[in-house]
Amino acid sequence: MRHILSMVLVLCFIASKAQDPCATYEYESYLEQINPGFMKALQESRNHALSSMSKLGKQGNDTVYRIPVVFHVVWNKDAENLDDSLILSQLEAINSAFRHNHKDTNKVRDLFKPFAGDTKIEFFMATEDPDGNATNGINRVKTVRSDFGSTTNLFAESVKSITGNGVDAWDTKKYLNIWVCEFTFRGTIVTAAYAFPPTGAQFWSSNNFTTSQLQGVVTNYRYVGRNNPNDNSNTSLREKTLIHEIGHYLGLRHIWADKRSTCIGQDDGIEDTPLAGVETRVCSTTKNSCNEGADDKPDMTENYMDYTPYPCTYMFTAGQSTLMRFNLLNLRSELPLIHVIKPPYEPYAQFSIYPNPSQNSITLRSMGEGDYTMVLSDMIGKNVKEETILVGETFEQKINTSTLSSGIYHIRILQNGSEVYHEKLIFQ
Repeated sequence: MRHILSMVLVLCFIASKAQDPCATYEYESYLEQINPGFMKALQESRNHALSSMSKLGKQGNDTVYRIPVVFHVVWNKDAENLDDSLILSQLEAINSAFRHNHKDTNKVRDLFKPFAGDTKIEFFMATEDPDGNATNGINRVKTVRSDFGSTTNLFAESVKSITGNGVDAWDTKKYLNIWVCEFTFRGTIVTAAYAFPPTGAQFWSSNNFTTSQLQGVVTNYRYVGRNNPNDNSNTSLREKTLIHEIGHYLGLRHIWADKRSTCIGQDDGIEDTPLAGVETRVCSTTKNSCNEGADDKPDMTENYMDYTPYPCTYMFTAGQSTLMRFNLLNLRSELPLIHVIKPPYEPYAQFSIYPNPSQNSITLRSMGEGDYTMVLSDMIGKNVKEETILVGETFEQKINTSTLSSGIYHIRILQNGSEVYHEKLIFQ
């Protein structure tokens, strides 16, 4: 009976809607069907994040977090085996959106410019695979399957496993996995992509669905990269499809919270996104689906979490940025994030490192007692050396760097997981 109901819902969805850029909401409903209690736990997790995100504090606001990404290109026809240039252009588009430094930021309406946010989250192509081998972050797998779409739902879950003729996820605690493939519903492109939301908050019971190997984003190959020659849809988000989906992956909802033409009921929970009652499917600067009374604002159609087609989305808000950062630190906290403090670096009197520039070694001197961790990373964010340091009343320790190549590095000193010192080093 459950499968029959699921099929009825899918057919009604197709009959009532045009092609959708995103099926994340429907995916969450699907996960509830196969794992009762999932939606309740997900909503509790969202409520907790919304009520707690203001506690990030100064460190949470000043640090740039970098996330390693792997694109699994699972292809059958040559057109699906996307060129590296398309994938790299996609990564650049994601980063410019999340850092709000793209060339068309000026197209945000003046009314909303004060609300636009730099998430201070960046993404880089993975440089090492799970076995420690060098990689460019693009994992190409040829498959015998011509279509990963299901005949009973809108999703392509089989692409996430070798047994489904797809590819298993790389450790989802260490990589953002993006599966790129062909998937339709019985030959029709119904949706472009979907994402797995953050799960596993501390109050989730063992019965809640937290299967790690499904975490990540699935996208149709047509919607990856700038000027993808396979994208023939005039309602497509194009390269902004994955920007939208990564927003879901980091805990954002659609700005209308998936209501159906009503201003009553649940909102997206973000204070600086105006109330909206329905998605936007055309470029519009006048749409106002909900009147909020005093200080009413139109729908924020330029927000990445709407369905406004390309090229008319340009921003995340500061509130959305804070929520994504909170979820990253609390619900996806095991990703190997690289903390990069923007210069000028604040000096800490209890530490000094010399010489700088150096050749074969550096000396770390501290006047503050405690247990510390020293992390040395190269300019692409890869950790190359890590040591635990026990500091007494007066402390000096020489660190051998003779095995490292010449170049610029960053040294960070952590105490209880918090950064207390950061300096750029030059090795000659």
